[in-house]
Amino acid sequence: MAKRSSSVPTPDGYRPDLSRGADLTPDNEVRDTPSEVDAAFRAQRGIAIAYFLVFLVLVAAFPVLTITLPWWSGARVFGELSPGFVAAAGGLYLAFAVMGIAAARLSASVESRMLGGQQELDDDAARAARSAEDPR
Repeated sequence: MAKRSSSVPTPDGYRPDLSRGADLTPDNEVRDTPSEVDAAFRAQRGIAIAYFLVFLVLVAAFPVLTITLPWWSGARVFGELSPGFVAAAGGLYLAFAVMGIAAARLSASVESRMLGGQQELDDDAARAARSAEDPR
């Protein structure tokens, strides 16, 4: 009976490029190092905390405005609706939607720049360097 190897078969001449800190598997999948993942996690945590603080300020502003500004709940802007009611009924939903979209786009952008996807950029840079060195 033949002994099975536990290692993954690799193509002839395959040498992973470990110069940028990522490990390339034979199927050209980029595996991020623990330090890259940790840095991305810290960046994502910072984004989440910042957007949570903005959310908290928006929510806390309503009772503060109601206590400090009498016109916030006493004035009428549309028929019998006060500025506080209009802001709560429509303004907060719009603000939270914009915040959610902005947070999602920023998080996705940070993740795509910090994790994975580096192989295509490195391949393009290597091709450009080779074409600049080899004028035909």
